[in-house]
Amino acid sequence: MATQEPSILKKLLFRFDGAADSKKVEFTSIGGQTWQAELCLHSGTNAQSPRLLVMFRNRTRPRDRQRYTLVPPGFSKVPSEAAKQLSEGDLQKLLASSVEV
Repeated sequence: MATQEPSILKKLLFRFDGAADSKKVEFTSIGGQTWQAELCLHSGTNAQSPRLLVMFRNRTRPRDRQRYTLVPPGFSKVPSEAAKQLSEGDLQKLLASSVEV
């Protein structure tokens, strides 16, 4: 019997082709450049799951290396909900603490 809910394996972050469970948010860095933050589910959403992964892409300089970090505790583990909770200031702070891929 098939279920309507996709399996957790299909939601895991292993691909960036839009098939992973993620939410993209555009924001402007403190330096004035346009960045894209992609909030990605990389494990699960229950209490034992780790926090969401955030991948950053520089939209004004696409040759720059991508960056990543984890969403701080206290935010939702569901990408679409976390995207609504994070402000532009939160994203700027996460970008500042991120590391290159």
